[in-house]
Amino acid sequence: MQRINGNDLYNMFTYGATYLVKERKHLNEINVFPVADGDTGNNLVHTIQTILRESDVDESFYKTLDSISESALIGARGNSGIIFAQFVNGLRIHSKEKDDITVSEFSTMVEKSSIETKLSISNPTEGTMLTIIHEFSTFLKEEVDHSLPLVDIFSKAYHYLEGVLEKTKDMLGVLKKANVVDSGAKGFLLFVRGIFSYFNKDDLDVTKYENLTIEDSHIHQDEPEYRYCTEGLLENCKISKADLKDILQVYGDSIVVLEGKKSIRIHIHTNRPENMFHELSKIGHIVSQKVDDMTMDIKLKQSNSSRVLVTDSIADIPQKIIDENNVVVIPLNISYKDVNYYDKLTISNQILFNKLIDYSDYPTTSVPSMKYIDNLFLKLLLYFKEILVITVASELSGTHNVIKKEAEKLQKNGKSIYVVDSLNNSATQGLLVNKAIDLMKNDLKLKDIKEKLDDIKARTRILVCLDTFEYATRSGRVPKIIGKIGMKLGLRPIMSLDEKGKGAAFGLSFTKKGITKRIKKIVEKDLNKSGIEEYNIVHCINFDLAKEYQTMFKNIIGKQPKYISDISTATAIHSGVGSVAIGYIKQK
Repeated sequence: MQRINGNDLYNMFTYGATYLVKERKHLNEINVFPVADGDTGNNLVHTIQTILRESDVDESFYKTLDSISESALIGARGNSGIIFAQFVNGLRIHSKEKDDITVSEFSTMVEKSSIETKLSISNPTEGTMLTIIHEFSTFLKEEVDHSLPLVDIFSKAYHYLEGVLEKTKDMLGVLKKANVVDSGAKGFLLFVRGIFSYFNKDDLDVTKYENLTIEDSHIHQDEPEYRYCTEGLLENCKISKADLKDILQVYGDSIVVLEGKKSIRIHIHTNRPENMFHELSKIGHIVSQKVDDMTMDIKLKQSNSSRVLVTDSIADIPQKIIDENNVVVIPLNISYKDVNYYDKLTISNQILFNKLIDYSDYPTTSVPSMKYIDNLFLKLLLYFKEILVITVASELSGTHNVIKKEAEKLQKNGKSIYVVDSLNNSATQGLLVNKAIDLMKNDLKLKDIKEKLDDIKARTRILVCLDTFEYATRSGRVPKIIGKIGMKLGLRPIMSLDEKGKGAAFGLSFTKKGITKRIKKIVEKDLNKSGIEEYNIVHCINFDLAKEYQTMFKNIIGKQPKYISDISTATAIHSGVGSVAIGYIKQK
């Protein structure tokens, strides 16, 4: 009787990955459940490729499976990837630490894992990957002669599941309406096809993966109830899996909790990922986070435009303007107590400053990864011919250089990507993005828009009223000796940017009223000298003062601000609680 060892197991996944990669585009196109966001193929491929890259292969079946299970937990992406990882983890739980196994033992593992996988999901739905996993289990256990060669067993299993897959069209109304099978279910069928192919000794190229520059012509119609597809990896969890699922129920749906030996991976669709991660931080250590904006993805895929505007999270713009104009926002990273958060997505000002009981471990910011930028550009180029990016001032952050470097790689391949150093941040960077929105509506060429933005950014000014030197000193934005003297004397500074986008103190006062008075005089001087085209007001947990600024400057300038907005947490780390700023563009 043939037995399956660790090398066989790894090759089963390798061949399965080959078929998934070949069909990735199709899996994306037929993805309509639970949300038509066109990424099931990408998520399954990412999950299984992470397994192959991160796992240690051993002759022992159990040791290889143990490594594969941990890699699946780390690499699981999306609803389908999480379910697949749970299936793998279920196999590990019931593998009984054997160096090799029979097909009868394998079928028992699949049966028990099928049950584990279904129990891990808050609302299991028939017609999905769960159905194919269950039918795979049933077939191996009841419908096949275990004395047959492995190639015959898995050939029969594959052909049986092909018939089951076709029936999924009638199990879910959304599948029947779209006349497609479930993409996750088909993904698992392709995995089984790979197992059959391995034991059939098919000559496949199992090392080359599909290039990420793929086309996706699938059109998605409906916006999801919950905006963000959110995942997290948790260690040292203090509560049970059942209690964790109960906590997550408050924040959204499509909940999956996958429990490994050392870690727990969660998946949820939610509108408030920052609140959800704040809750998770109370019950364990957050190892990693991932958030996909499903609503924006659908908007981008449905867009009739040939070009798209991108900025980073330092630009302070209301979500309404972002959504109405399909502006893509790249989040900066915020690190606090060994946890990496995504600015404006998984952390908020209120949450961060509530965490700062003491300042022994002050939060820091870092630029988005090159891989993140590269993947974003490749995705956007599926739908748009041109990309315009407006970044925070290069003097304030390395974000501009990272984005520019990745853009230049694609420019060499003929891609049209323009990157603008705003020489600004926060309020005035937001105003520049708003100007770019208007200019793009006028059908100007991107190089002409870039030239107009160069003129506009030379006419910007931001004036920030800080409540204290403390935050700017701790973050390193102000030299410690100056900050300490300022704090000791009780001084409050005005912060601004010079013509190169570099931050500097612009004036001092002992009171907030005094700072406001000085800012008012500067604005009046610019108004009298050149006029003010438009302005906005931003703040950090100080809406009352922001409203006072709105009233005051409406009377001075003669019109309402473009908008009032919270500042990004990446900026709030430097400006601190209570800070308020006015940003404006002077007339020519």
